[in-house]
Amino acid sequence: MTLSGKRRACHFHGNRLYFADGWQEKLQEIGLVQGCRWEQLELGERVTRSKRTNAYRVTLKDGEIVYFKRYLLFGKPFKFYLRPSETAVEVFSYSEMAKLGIPIAEPVALGEIRHCGSLFAACIVTRGIPETITLKDYAIFEWSFLPRQLQKEAFAYLSATICEHLQTMHRACFFHFDSKWRNILIRQNSEKKISGIWWIDSPRGRKLPAWRCAYGVVYDLSSLCRMALSFLSRSQRLRFLFAYCDANTTRKEVKELALKINQHLQRNPPKRVQAIRREAG
Repeated sequence: MTLSGKRRACHFHGNRLYFADGWQEKLQEIGLVQGCRWEQLELGERVTRSKRTNAYRVTLKDGEIVYFKRYLLFGKPFKFYLRPSETAVEVFSYSEMAKLGIPIAEPVALGEIRHCGSLFAACIVTRGIPETITLKDYAIFEWSFLPRQLQKEAFAYLSATICEHLQTMHRACFFHFDSKWRNILIRQNSEKKISGIWWIDSPRGRKLPAWRCAYGVVYDLSSLCRMALSFLSRSQRLRFLFAYCDANTTRKEVKELALKINQHLQRNPPKRVQAIRREAG
């Protein structure tokens, strides 16, 4: 069974896995085969853990790294009844962003366990992107300790690239709905300059009708702003908004957008994040 990239329940009943072309045989070595109890698998190094979500970093025999993420919904049989699982939505989101030319983590497998339409477990496998860290980790461990010129260059690159990606998504009426810094990967070159950006984890991504796009814009920009409040100045945040808006947007309209973002953030105020200097070695 192959990945469809459609925002819908994968099937009505049963335990099924779906693979990208060429990946079914590769993933057999870690136990991902049709009919297996993948909801119980403990693979490689656990990188995140919560009551219902676990993610693992797994190295295949050929040295390639993949990430296996699993959601367990036992006890909530009707939450995703006949609705797409978070992993199916994530595959859909990756598909939509890839169509728009936005760099993403490539999904290679997807699984759902359903009983008569009710979802009990879901999983997704994505290819690792070598030599990258999350924008969140970059901000906490590196940003504040960079020389002023490097910091200025990093902000210019990040601001321009993320702004361009969001504009591209939003013009196509697609919204990430989880555009936090932890869901953006960056790569640095040997001179500590950023040379690439990738988007990951979009289990709520969707396309909106034109009349709802303003809500999606505020939501995505608010998610992006949560950590920006800790690491960027007010003028830097405003410069980003001016760059995001088109040339016909007035200063008043930009400030109104900033006010809507602030109001959205006040519903669940972000906690302040402190920079941490890594110890040598």
